[in-house]
Amino acid sequence: MSLHLLSDLLDSHDATQAAVLNFRTRYEIALSTGDELDVRRVEAAAAVYELRNPGVRVLDELDAIQAA
Repeated sequence: MSLHLLSDLLDSHDATQAAVLNFRTRYEIALSTGDELDVRRVEAAAAVYELRNPGVRVLDELDAIQAA
């Protein structure tokens, strides 16, 4: 595997982790403030992100937050 390919793979992983953290943070804030509209917005955005990035399970993360 070339160094550039490995670097791109790590960059992609870091970007995915940052996106998941962003969704989690926004979701926790929306839940804590009771903003039901924002909760739905975050869920919708997470669903779109999952569709565009197969294998990423953001909605499962959000379900775990809500269940806790």
